[in-house]
Amino acid sequence: MKPKGELMRKVGVVTEGESEVRGLPMIYPQLEQRLDLQILRPIRAAVDPLAPVAVLARGARTGIQMAFARGAQLVVFLVDREMTQTAASVRAAEIEAKLRSDIDDRIRVVVKDRSFENWLIASPESFRAQKARYARPERIEKSAVPDKADKVVDPCALINSAMAKGQYDKTGDAPKILASADISSMAANSRSFRRFLAVLGDPLFSTGSRRFKAS
Repeated sequence: MKPKGELMRKVGVVTEGESEVRGLPMIYPQLEQRLDLQILRPIRAAVDPLAPVAVLARGARTGIQMAFARGAQLVVFLVDREMTQTAASVRAAEIEAKLRSDIDDRIRVVVKDRSFENWLIASPESFRAQKARYARPERIEKSAVPDKADKVVDPCALINSAMAKGQYDKTGDAPKILASADISSMAANSRSFRRFLAVLGDPLFSTGSRRFKAS
């Protein structure tokens, strides 16, 4: 912990997804305790994650500037990889270089591989905790563990297959899923989530996120 009187580092989050805006704060307490920082409420940037890098940078500018205006000392821009063939790490490096050049060098980029739902399925505990909603949570665990969540091509379909009835609702279900999530499980099963922890300053992933390191 920081010495008494020393302020915590503030981190801003800008993302293209409404489900991220609603859901990510559910894991903030775990992240803040683990990393001894303060994460500001996510800001949505209405951008197409598959847009050219220059277009993405323009679309993210206002949200990033808002985060800095709110006191962020670092801003993390989250964007989906979706079905692009470019590797997540390469895509992130391209976008980050453009944002740092055009806006501020205190910006990091994380590409969710392939979407926010890949992060959700990385914590099977979340689905086991909601038995009335997810009657077949073992399907999530079988597909995501160990360290396979990012490899699931259609995580929304996987979540639907685990449901007792109805269909997955991005903005309604994502916060409920993350409310029961374990960020250690998410790190164990999603490389792109490990990348998120790394840019937030997690020492476990200071040398890279390729493999999970047990805490």
